[in-house]
Amino acid sequence: MKRFALVILTAGLIWGIGAGCSNTPSAKRATALPQSPSGTITSLVDTVGHHLILKRYPQRIVSCAPSITEILYKLGLQNRLVLDTTACDYPPEAKQKPHFNALSNDIEPILAQNPDLVIDIKDLNHNLLAPLQKAGVPQLTLDVSSVKAVLSSILLLGEATGTSQQAQALVQSLQAKLNAVRTAVARAPHRPRVLILYGTNPLYTTGPNSFINDLITIAGGVNVVAKPPPGNVISPEEAVALQPEVILCAPELVPAIRQMPGWAQAVPAVHNNRFFTAIDTLERPGPRMADAVVALARYLHPHEMAHFNRSALVRTAP
Repeated sequence: MKRFALVILTAGLIWGIGAGCSNTPSAKRATALPQSPSGTITSLVDTVGHHLILKRYPQRIVSCAPSITEILYKLGLQNRLVLDTTACDYPPEAKQKPHFNALSNDIEPILAQNPDLVIDIKDLNHNLLAPLQKAGVPQLTLDVSSVKAVLSSILLLGEATGTSQQAQALVQSLQAKLNAVRTAVARAPHRPRVLILYGTNPLYTTGPNSFINDLITIAGGVNVVAKPPPGNVISPEEAVALQPEVILCAPELVPAIRQMPGWAQAVPAVHNNRFFTAIDTLERPGPRMADAVVALARYLHPHEMAHFNRSALVRTAP
């Protein structure tokens, strides 16, 4: 359940890609400084207002989240990654990197790597932000609270690491696939009511204004949790009243959900055995989110997605 706990910490994440999705997000950048004898100086302002000045592109990078690790690998920066988290398991090579517990307040494992850049997430790594700043460690804090924010964060990370071209290509390819899915499911006569559950005791879920909500929307579903619930928890009675037609959850949660009192008869998703359990990539605001949306859209709208034109899409590899 640790994996789901990480998601709950980032549960305020989503922006529905509307007409603005076709506009390429831009990295938040301060006025560029002139070159110095030591090389290009990059001046950036991250999502929490930190002004980051790099006299050279970082060579010893620490990742504080699995999604960041995936972005770094996608941009070809794996050789500069010196430390990632115990939750970083993709790509498989990331498991071989030295790990640390990103949920701990202990920054000693980070300092031991003598990093020239630590990349973290605003709503996930709040326990690390102040200690790292106090220690004087250069850090770049990303916002992944929506799909739009994720795309902008990829561009920002690319700027900070000298891989802007690769980052722009990645963002363009992700946008192309997300837009193609939106177009495909727009023809659907019905948008299924979807409930995502990360746990059953209590019922952890995600409401609007979250990354997961965005993905559900793009895939042609409607999140039944229309208002942010306190603590991201709803009662079994509330879940029944919401009448979800599809439940997104990890495979190991399905038996417990089926056994919830009265749900087999009262909840359409349970009654009709409509569980989408391939949510591992849906959880991570990174390069695989477009493929996750395609998979979810195929489940929600098999007819409309049967003619999904994969050949027209830009490849997600930069």
